[in-house]
Amino acid sequence: MEEPSDERRSKYSYRHLNQLLQYSMDTPLRVTAHIDLDAFYAQCEMKRLGTDENTPLAVQQWQSLIAVNYPAREFNVSRHSTAADALKLCPQLKLVHVATWRAGDEHWDYRENPDIVTCKACLDPYRNESKKIISVFRAACPRVEKASIDESFLDLSVMIHERLLKRFPVLALPPPYNDPTENLPLPPEDLEINWAGSHLLELAEDREGDGQLDWDDVGMGIAAEIVDEIRASVRRELGYTCSAGIAQNKLLAKLGSGYKKPNQQTVVRVGAAQKFLNSFKFTKLRNLGGKLGEKISEVFGTEELSTLLDTPLQQLQQKLDDDTATWVYNVIRGIDRSEVNPRTLIKSMLSAKSFRPYITTADAASKWLTIFIADIYSRMEEEGVMEGKRRPKTMTLHYRSSSGAAKGRSVPIRDVTKPALTALAQNLLRGVVDDARAWPCAGLSLSVSGFEEREAGNVGIRGFLVSGEAAKERNAPIKPESSGAVEREPKRRRLGEEGIGRFFTKGPAVYDEGANPEDILSEDATMDHEVEEALDNPPSSPPLPPPPAEPATEERPMFQCDRCNASLPFEDQDEHQDWHFAKDLAREDRAEVLKWIAPPPPPAPPTSSSSSSKKPKKGSGGSSSSKKGAGAPEKGQRKLFFGK
Repeated sequence: MEEPSDERRSKYSYRHLNQLLQYSMDTPLRVTAHIDLDAFYAQCEMKRLGTDENTPLAVQQWQSLIAVNYPAREFNVSRHSTAADALKLCPQLKLVHVATWRAGDEHWDYRENPDIVTCKACLDPYRNESKKIISVFRAACPRVEKASIDESFLDLSVMIHERLLKRFPVLALPPPYNDPTENLPLPPEDLEINWAGSHLLELAEDREGDGQLDWDDVGMGIAAEIVDEIRASVRRELGYTCSAGIAQNKLLAKLGSGYKKPNQQTVVRVGAAQKFLNSFKFTKLRNLGGKLGEKISEVFGTEELSTLLDTPLQQLQQKLDDDTATWVYNVIRGIDRSEVNPRTLIKSMLSAKSFRPYITTADAASKWLTIFIADIYSRMEEEGVMEGKRRPKTMTLHYRSSSGAAKGRSVPIRDVTKPALTALAQNLLRGVVDDARAWPCAGLSLSVSGFEEREAGNVGIRGFLVSGEAAKERNAPIKPESSGAVEREPKRRRLGEEGIGRFFTKGPAVYDEGANPEDILSEDATMDHEVEEALDNPPSSPPLPPPPAEPATEERPMFQCDRCNASLPFEDQDEHQDWHFAKDLAREDRAEVLKWIAPPPPPAPPTSSSSSSKKPKKGSGGSSSSKKGAGAPEKGQRKLFFGK
């Protein structure tokens, strides 16, 4: 094949192309997709009930609406509406209450008019459907990150690389001079990209006059085809519609998925990214809607992204710390280096209830703990905990009184049977509610966390410690010629929250059933993504920015250790319990070793008159008085045995 002339060269290199195979964040050819289910809870209920797609339907939780389908939105029904107001706006509206747990039941169920006093909401039906959808995503794409119960990120890099080489064999040839920094040949001039019915955002003015097609647009077109195929699979196999955004990174892809809904997809090309971003207030961007966004808005007197864009980095650094300023500077320019993390396993489970009216006795709280355990236990069964695949390390109880005072306590989990977990939870309750001043109770939550894989061949902490004969050998006296000292590794200092991290909370969010739905739920997709993730799958922290989620409150959740009464942040509880466990094992081993190196003193001499009247033999070294202390050690001393 004839090598293209130097005049026909792309601005992208062979290295950029090959970096797609490593899911590299450095290649400008990288493409990420964000797929978001349309009014997910409402779709789940429509599928369960066999409701026609044109029927207005809303999902109800007590008197609030937590999901509204698109036919109902045409009547101005929204999650701002109460159930009663929604029926006035749309008399033919079908209201479906979420499933609930009820005291004494072993499983959740759908009830027509559940009582908020005796029941708590259950999201398990939606979690179960979410797992099916994620399975479809993973079957089509090798790198999927579940962002929440109803949305996922997909890194399409490897799939795009494969299709590029298949469609354009010239890209599979070695680079000129075998130099990967050489630029690629340009795509064919007559190439027409199939955008698979996607919405294309308008290019910036400085890019409109550049009619030269390059591989970034070709890759975006291939990504549009892939995402369209995946969305069609979800629709065909499960009956759900979803919307999608396709862009260079997660930030732009997420904004794109919400641009045209429902059941549509939007492509944010490289040349259209900044113009698209400028249409938003920066407080609408992820991680800029909380305290950090408020501070920036106050300091610079604007929420307009396009206005903040004119602020030099040095000026941002004068008002913010360097890390925060750099992150903000990049984000408002559409620069996001966070990777698509294919984590899939949950790390914590939480069951919670806000009480209206408040509960006033420990007996009432104890009954709710039984419901929480049933809720969490059923979900652990689904996760394979009972088959030994995974198990949690820590249980945490969080209590909130009517005055707003909060208290939490954590303990390690030794046994994952239902009776053992119930007993552990009841003990926690007694430790947290220690006097009458704690009542009445406004909210209670129970969580299990620190889930670990239980793979074959893995050993617990005891496998890394020695005891018995091995401990004796290690603690045997050291010979003089090998008495070199070994220095301990210096203890690491715990650094405080600095930089951008101080604007975000690491502790788990708590789902408050009595809260205003707008405080809990996102605009379209059901429950707020950060809150839902705190219950099931805490997001990992991207390199930039490190914050996992916006805090619900400025107060940092704490827990109190039941063994040493230390009050520590929630995120330190697993490490703290492991420290106690290790100390216990070390104490046991030390006691066993001391039994060997410090045997009990010899029996005391007979006290009979005959033995006491005996005189010491001659040559024994003097009188009996000079031998005082030569036998049994004095009080407070122990005689160490070193052998001969």
